[in-house]
Amino acid sequence: MDIRSRKEQAFTMAFTEGDVAQARGAVERFARAQGMPGERATDLVLATNEAVVNAVAHGGGQGVLRVWAADGTVGCDIRDFGRGIPMHRLAGGEPPAHQPGGWGIWLIRRLADKVAFTTGPGGTAVRIAMTLSGDDDRDVL
Repeated sequence: MDIRSRKEQAFTMAFTEGDVAQARGAVERFARAQGMPGERATDLVLATNEAVVNAVAHGGGQGVLRVWAADGTVGCDIRDFGRGIPMHRLAGGEPPAHQPGGWGIWLIRRLADKVAFTTGPGGTAVRIAMTLSGDDDRDVL
């Protein structure tokens, strides 16, 4: 599949720990092919990387990444098959400054225009969406 084509509107890839760098590169190429400016594409890549790394570390070591574009928005859906995220981790707010980990969800929320988490005992799905222009008033989730 050629994700460099503007005609390509979505792609899906399974991932494990060894695929994290490939996933980052694929998201960046796809976002730029859709016309997303450099800094916004970097923010999307970083947010998606956090979700992919969390899936590998806490969600069973593997997952599925789907990257899509529609109506001026690029989105990334990350799905794992772990035991779910404890609700207190999704409550929002900044983790304690002295805490060495636990910043991934906070960072995803800061980088992306829109984020949605669906979690339970069968796994977690994270939807990250960013408009090409930075106009995040749309309800894309």
